[in-house]
Amino acid sequence: MIRIYRAGTALLPDEETILRNMVFLDEERKRKVWQCRNLEDKKRSFLAGYLIQKGTKEWMAKEGGLQGGAKPLFLSYVYSKYGKPYFREEKELYFNISHSKNYVVCAFSDKEVGIDIQIHKKGKGDIAQRFFSTEDRMLMETLADGGRSREEIFFALWTVKEAFMKLTGEGLRQGLDTTVIEIAEDGGAGSEECPGGIWKQGRIRKRAERDGAYFQIYEERDGMSKYSMAVCSYEADGDIQRKEVRI
Repeated sequence: MIRIYRAGTALLPDEETILRNMVFLDEERKRKVWQCRNLEDKKRSFLAGYLIQKGTKEWMAKEGGLQGGAKPLFLSYVYSKYGKPYFREEKELYFNISHSKNYVVCAFSDKEVGIDIQIHKKGKGDIAQRFFSTEDRMLMETLADGGRSREEIFFALWTVKEAFMKLTGEGLRQGLDTTVIEIAEDGGAGSEECPGGIWKQGRIRKRAERDGAYFQIYEERDGMSKYSMAVCSYEADGDIQRKEVRI
């Protein structure tokens, strides 16, 4: 099972609101919030900490233990070679954070997980031509021929790439052109939901363990803005739950 929590920065109109709600965060996250130099960064940092607390509490409550109204958890982290965070104590719970413009998202699972969210911006299509694999560029053309917006297609595939790199913990070191995306037959990048798989070059047929992953893409709107979000896991997961969080 994967749970995705999302919160918008509109929940925190000013620094006073952040200060008033700092009681919901653990001490380490409080320090990170106050290290941010501008208000928008403080909002995103606060929401990241808030979602980590909320998601962890709800997961532990379901597993049988923690009360939902408990005080902020003391959360201690360890980091992989390339900086991916893990809970030091909660060995059976994985999480991953992403933010873009007005939204912060956090994914939780009992297995490794990666998540990414991106606001759509004009003039980013040239990134695909420069850094995507030949197969991915061909997929973009195929989807565009089906009537999808090139902008929507690009950001959908971009979030998959980012979510996979966060899943593996390797980041951009592995290169955007080293993976190939497959869209499920009943999917279509740019639709509200789109499942598929992402595989390292030469492994599409073999699908060896950890040479690829499964994903789900979500497309959302916030007023005039569009967002793409993708979540990745090494195993196909039919139980993905999404929750909008209020403070």
